[in-house]
Amino acid sequence: MKTVVAISHGYPPEWNMGGEVSLHRMLKEAKGDKHVLTGTEKEHEFEGVKVHKIDADNVLDINTNPNRIAEQLKELKADVVIGQNELSLATVIAARMIGAVSIVSVHTPPLYGRNIMQALGKADCAIYNTRTSAIEWGEPNALVVHPPISELKNKTFNGDAYLLSSSLVNKGVKTVIELAKRNPDKRFIIIRSPAEPTHGLPNLEEVVKDIKNIELKPRVPPEQMEKYFKQARILLVPSRYETYGMTTIEAAGYGIPTVHVDTPHVREGIGEGAILVPGLSVEATGQGINTIEKNYELYSENAKKRAEWLQVRQKIEMQRFAEFIENLRPLNNSELNQRSRHMMMYRRRR
Repeated sequence: MKTVVAISHGYPPEWNMGGEVSLHRMLKEAKGDKHVLTGTEKEHEFEGVKVHKIDADNVLDINTNPNRIAEQLKELKADVVIGQNELSLATVIAARMIGAVSIVSVHTPPLYGRNIMQALGKADCAIYNTRTSAIEWGEPNALVVHPPISELKNKTFNGDAYLLSSSLVNKGVKTVIELAKRNPDKRFIIIRSPAEPTHGLPNLEEVVKDIKNIELKPRVPPEQMEKYFKQARILLVPSRYETYGMTTIEAAGYGIPTVHVDTPHVREGIGEGAILVPGLSVEATGQGINTIEKNYELYSENAKKRAEWLQVRQKIEMQRFAEFIENLRPLNNSELNQRSRHMMMYRRRR
């Protein structure tokens, strides 16, 4: 069995964003020793994964010095190294320095993925969160692991609130605020994001203080989201763009329907189990809410059925991931150059 080390700027339970939660759930499925290097202040173990403070000055710097990271990987006796987001390039270089296999975990399409483009060209392989993303990046036959959700429970909720699970601007917080103004008799919940200082409204509390039907709630770990799902009637995801939508599927497991931005990635997830609309559209999101409310039981049942189907697919993908990790080896220079050329040629043909 191999020692697997993941590298990310944040990691649960301190940092509960979708990509990091997905990374953790994947990592748990790997065999052997599992470690994470991240921006934590205290070393600890979380659900079988040993979490270490990364030796880096800035975990959000795509040009982070890989030398110190390589030393940490050597100490951990890493066989396979998985990097994502801003630390992808440093991860790939550090892994090659010690002879370990390098993987980039891709959670974004090329349109939004300039920060990982160079890393992808140098990595031994990549794992993509949707088949659409794999095709767009030029690796249609690469391993795809759709972001895994927690085990479904035999529960159905029917609250009274319209729920937005992230307070970021790109997630549609302005859209939901406007909907709340137009529907003062409806209850709205907005869950605050840890990325709000850089990607949220600078004065969110001031903006909503006089809108009595909006409640701001603190973000909680995924395993505690049930406290909000219990209150939810419809989940709102009127984002600018989404590359999958893990929370939507979690909600669907409780029979909570969603009005969701429509993208090719999303169709691989909640897909037909939601009302799909253009991003950041107040009018379309409002119409989606009305459509669900006219036949709520049908849309609730469709959401739950979709979540159950996705869970079956997830079990198969998790098994493939564990087997994939065990069979990896580093590419030689010739193989690495060939992989990079094939990706570029495929993208150009499209």
